[in-house]
Amino acid sequence: ETYFPDVPEAEIPTNWQMKHFYQREYTQVEKIKSRASQNSYNKDIRPLTGTATMHALGPGSRFEIDATIADIYVVSDVNRGWIVGRPVVYIVIDVFSRLIVGCYIGFENPSYVAAMQALQVAMTDKVELCRQYGIEIESQDWPAIGFPDAILADRGELLGYQIENLEKSFSVRIENTPPFRGDAKGIVERNFKTLQADFTPFAPGVVTGTIVKKRGGKDYRLDAKLSISGFKEIILSSILYHNQYHVMKTYDRSADMPVDLPSVPLELWNWGIQHRTGRLRSAPEEAVRL
Repeated sequence: ETYFPDVPEAEIPTNWQMKHFYQREYTQVEKIKSRASQNSYNKDIRPLTGTATMHALGPGSRFEIDATIADIYVVSDVNRGWIVGRPVVYIVIDVFSRLIVGCYIGFENPSYVAAMQALQVAMTDKVELCRQYGIEIESQDWPAIGFPDAILADRGELLGYQIENLEKSFSVRIENTPPFRGDAKGIVERNFKTLQADFTPFAPGVVTGTIVKKRGGKDYRLDAKLSISGFKEIILSSILYHNQYHVMKTYDRSADMPVDLPSVPLELWNWGIQHRTGRLRSAPEEAVRL
């Protein structure tokens, strides 16, 4: 009546008629899309018709890389009275096997430089890295050495002319996620929660809830006792445990996998190297650094 005052009242559809028209003319998907933004629909609502593993033939088919700020405050190695902040943790993971192939821990904001340091670890031998923090391993304990076919990363970190050397010199395809689509790297995102769960129950200085200190309340940052070196040792130990012993109950196994093959990252990696992709392409460590 407000918009079309000249229409006779007998011709104005009733509420029931409007509901019937709405239900008949629009699908459930169209109704949901009209109530949510495009980004929100793609990220949280859209139906999933496959898994990340479907797009990975074997080890090295695709690596995912992402960064997060750790839920803990750490102190300086030089003076434990100095609170140096919350470290940034980069993780690189193989999509096929879920093996964590590389990491980097520092205080730089997520950037190209920090991401490349994590990728350097992913593409080289990790024995010496672990030895620096008092962890003795053999190469077969963390066997990921070499270049993947593709790397999936956030836009910005591996976007632009800086990454062209990696693409051209080593034939690595760089894939960037759409804006506001952290779910596109769901595998590496989930592993952050797993790694942090290993130290949050007992480590002092853990961030719980809001980081804003309530008036008159205790500043939990002052509880920080763990040094940055100690934190790196914990993360490396957690990665090794994940790779060697973590059983994935929801892993998307393919039909040709043996029934007795455990759904453990290291086991899947070794099986995939033998039966799927073979050894990854490698280069001298100095070339990787450049």
